[in-house]
Amino acid sequence: MLRARTFDRDRLVHLRDVIFVLVRRDFRARYKHTSVGMLWSVLNPLLFLAIFYVVFAHGLDLLETPRLSGIFIAILSWQWVQAGLNQAAASITGNANLIGQPSFPVEALPVVSTISSLVNFLIALPLLAMFMLFEGFTLGASALWLPVILAIQFVMILSASYFVAAMNVGFRDVEQSLPIVLQLGYFITPIFYELGSLSSSIKAFVLLNPVTHLVEAYRAILLRQEAPDWGALSVILAGSLLLLIVTVAYFRSARSRFLEEL
Repeated sequence: MLRARTFDRDRLVHLRDVIFVLVRRDFRARYKHTSVGMLWSVLNPLLFLAIFYVVFAHGLDLLETPRLSGIFIAILSWQWVQAGLNQAAASITGNANLIGQPSFPVEALPVVSTISSLVNFLIALPLLAMFMLFEGFTLGASALWLPVILAIQFVMILSASYFVAAMNVGFRDVEQSLPIVLQLGYFITPIFYELGSLSSSIKAFVLLNPVTHLVEAYRAILLRQEAPDWGALSVILAGSLLLLIVTVAYFRSARSRFLEEL
């Protein structure tokens, strides 16, 4: 019994160390040959913010548009989903050299993708704070719920990451089609519009998107200083945990075929 516990503990420590090394490697490789380095983590969502705000708020003027802080936190939340899943899709096929190593924990790769995209989210938070200060927002006690909402979104992205990572090994169309599907997701996520500005039928459709509830939760705790919709968040967390169990099981069953299909 003691030897089994020691083995499990050593395996978890090894898994933790591998994840840390790979996240650091990915982060350094991403910005190694760029002139502004990790500032791209801020410039990318900032560019989207400028486009959304100018085109939809002042160009088309079709919908009730949230303020800069509301748009920016929505962009960060969606880009975490987008980047995490896109990186996860290529996490196995892009690391064939690691998959062949007998002691390498393959299940760490989707976790690395999710954490790497989370780092970009966290780097951009100071810029969000500047927007909030500029627009007169102040942080209240509700902001303490931020780590909880981040954790819920982390589990949601990770649960999908295991699925797309394993699927893309046998069906490379996943890696090609996923960015298109995720790009369409921008328009069914309340990034540049408020939920209250939608008709009841369209709003019901948008509410089927779990990222909608996460975006609204971020806006609630940071901008409106109120509690988020814990009912919706509980459903997302429960569904994500259930999906995580299923997708990890699928990932492990497919793992034996990775080397053969790569």
